[in-house]
Amino acid sequence: MKKLGIFLLSIVLGSFIQAQNTLKKDDLYIQDYAKIAVEEMEMYQIPASITLAQGILETGNGQSILAKEGNNHFGIKCKNDWTGGRMYHDDDAKGECFRKYNSAKESYRDHSLFLAERPYYKKLFQLDRKDYKAWAHGLKKAGYATNPKYAYMLIDLIERYKLYLFDSLTSDEVDVKLAELYPGSYKSNISDEQPILVADINTKDREIKDKKNQSSIKNPAKKKIENVKKIVVTKVNNFQFPSSRIKIHPNGHVKYIVFKDGDTLEDISKAYHISLNQLKAYNDLVFQDNIEVNQKIFLEPKKKKGLSKEHVVKEGERMYHIAQENGISLIQLYKINLMFPGDEPKKGDRILLKGRKS
Repeated sequence: MKKLGIFLLSIVLGSFIQAQNTLKKDDLYIQDYAKIAVEEMEMYQIPASITLAQGILETGNGQSILAKEGNNHFGIKCKNDWTGGRMYHDDDAKGECFRKYNSAKESYRDHSLFLAERPYYKKLFQLDRKDYKAWAHGLKKAGYATNPKYAYMLIDLIERYKLYLFDSLTSDEVDVKLAELYPGSYKSNISDEQPILVADINTKDREIKDKKNQSSIKNPAKKKIENVKKIVVTKVNNFQFPSSRIKIHPNGHVKYIVFKDGDTLEDISKAYHISLNQLKAYNDLVFQDNIEVNQKIFLEPKKKKGLSKEHVVKEGERMYHIAQENGISLIQLYKINLMFPGDEPKKGDRILLKGRKS
């Protein structure tokens, strides 16, 4: 009887330890990939909670062979249109072909494109981004997974780990949220010390203001000099009157400004109250690093098609230039013309701005 009790106790303890280990791995997965999920949400409007829950579920919290050997976090199979790396793994059938990526981030991007570019997921993008339950059931209905409980499994993970909190964040806010959710275990990227919270910022601001006020009382002449300096900075700042720089593109009446010498994306982001990652997403700066003077910088998402039917390529023109000038998403421009990201046209080529090449 004593032996039986010890045996049962060992089973219970083993199950408890296994549950604790799984919990820790799930938490680590969230800490590692929450920011990428939010960045993808900013660009493609797929709830970060859904992306994270799918990643946890599909990879067994990052421990699956597909994730470890192929950086495949979403169990996406090769399909006929896949030209990238491949690996083979037993799934519904033996030795099935799965996509292989160079990094987890590449897998997250392909997951976004996989949903955004396939017609059977189109209805998902009509849902509220914060309605994770509708998205979970929509994915199952559209055929993402064969498990009849797939939607409920996603919802359980989202609610267990409060992943829905990430659906209301920008990527700039993720570090602070993770530090709140995992105090003591999450090392924030914001600083090498403690994460900076709103209360801390307000306290520091007050301390700085108090010091300045005390200094100006002791030396009133110094206060006048500081005020003069502030006026000079304001006058040379390109964003003294930000609304005067906003233009409207004829394709969908999308707002944009023209990039001037001395401008930075950081300044534009602050002046127009757009997160830096959103600004990069609006302007396809995942694909383009250099910004040229007189280039259009969009303050809202570009459209999926142009006003005119086609564009005749001039000397030195690239797909990025054509997309910016015509107010079209670069991804959509590649898609319309049956081209892959990175492909470039030659002078005289006709690039379709709407419709689809046959």
